Amino acid sequence: SVGKTGTKEALRLALAGHGNVYATEGNLNNHWGLPLSLTRLPRDSRYGVFEMGMSAPNEILPLSKMARPDVAIITQIAEVHTESFENLEEIAVAKAEIFQGLVENGAAILNRDHCLFDNLVKSAKRSDVRRILTFGEHEESDARLLDFTLEEASSIVEAVIAGHRLSYEINAAGKHLVLNSLSVLAAVHALGADLEGAAAALKNFKSLKGRG
Repeated sequence: SVGKTGTKEALRLALAGHGNVYATEGNLNNHWGLPLSLTRLPRDSRYGVFEMGMSAPNEILPLSKMARPDVAIITQIAEVHTESFENLEEIAVAKAEIFQGLVENGAAILNRDHCLFDNLVKSAKRSDVRRILTFGEHEESDARLLDFTLEEASSIVEAVIAGHRLSYEINAAGKHLVLNSLSVLAAVHALGADLEGAAAALKNFKSLKGRG
């Protein structure tokens, strides 16, 4: 519901040192924007980072089946687009449609701290997702926040990502950005890319105009 575009940009930066990366321009994330983004993917790209959004049920499903992601991140589920949903649980069900497009052995990245985490895990398993990685402050998170300091225009982060302790800086302030950076590094780990290089690249992240 929130954090998609910033996380997409952070993941683009994190993967840039590992090969050519193409990412959705702006927030072209709907039934028009995603196909357009896919057609713009250069043939020599090693990674494609695509944002998917929805405002009603059954909108994420065709997008995910079109993109066939290797990794799918759900950042934060909040009460938005309430004209189409009765409650937060229904929004979570719609977000979980992304699992149905994951490739075989693809990874789902989920917020371990969210109140509907267990619901999302059940949805992922119903879609035969076998690889689930988590992020957050919860002690069982695969990408766990240990500590952070918010400066005037940056964030200093201490975290453990899949057993690797990392210290890194984000060139923007905000706990929401700190938590979303954990999802980014969990995705980097899922893809088998270099964690330390990815974390260092987040120093180049800048807050997006009109967001955050």
